[in-house]
Amino acid sequence: MILWIIQDGQKRGPLEDYEVREMIREGKVGRDTRVWHEGADGWLSACDLGVLASEFNPPKGEQGTIQVRSAPFRAWPRLGARVLDYLIYRSILHFFSVVCGVNLWNRVESSGWVVIGIVLPVILMEAAMVGSLGFTPGKWFLGLRVETLGGQRLSTGQAFVRSMRVWVLGMGMFLPLMMIIGCCMSLWFGKKKGGMLWDLQSGFQVKGEQLTPKRIGWFWVILVVIISINALPYLPEILAGDEQALQEKLLQKK
Repeated sequence: MILWIIQDGQKRGPLEDYEVREMIREGKVGRDTRVWHEGADGWLSACDLGVLASEFNPPKGEQGTIQVRSAPFRAWPRLGARVLDYLIYRSILHFFSVVCGVNLWNRVESSGWVVIGIVLPVILMEAAMVGSLGFTPGKWFLGLRVETLGGQRLSTGQAFVRSMRVWVLGMGMFLPLMMIIGCCMSLWFGKKKGGMLWDLQSGFQVKGEQLTPKRIGWFWVILVVIISINALPYLPEILAGDEQALQEKLLQKK
């Protein structure tokens, strides 16, 4: 949502709502700061605007000063969790494609098939887990949890919209070049703003636990196991050093 505010007697804007929320956390915008957006009948107090209200309302049971509990942005756990999720989802889709006798990866040239056969199932899987559990497999391994700023679990609708933004904007709908661009842009935005675009825009946060060496070790073990399982079909060619046969098999899968 695009907003305008009155600050020090001056009108400022246009500003994205996540930028205003960040200003609230920094103490630059207060409850009574006047805010306006297109379609509004007039200027409102920041605390009366729905998209900003959660910044001023502490979770139940907490009194006094509001302290936003968003975790510092850590690039490698976020990227590591996303890579692990991608490999797990891809393995699940590959399993079902084999069982059903349909090679999803041979039909990626059709954008409609990509959306229906690959991206939509992934979005639904992730939304179901985030909405019901608060995490995905990758996030669970690295102690990450998705919440609202008030500490509540996302609703089904919120989880679906977030997942859609992640896999369309952040992961480029499984298209290799778009995935690289999306991941780089996401990490840049996270470092600059302290959170991902799809979280800051919607008022979500990803909280992280302190990782133990044991947990980090298990993450790498699982990652290597999944990569190895995905590489098994090409093992004979790799061991034989038959580069031409390996390339032919890779082309066949694509």
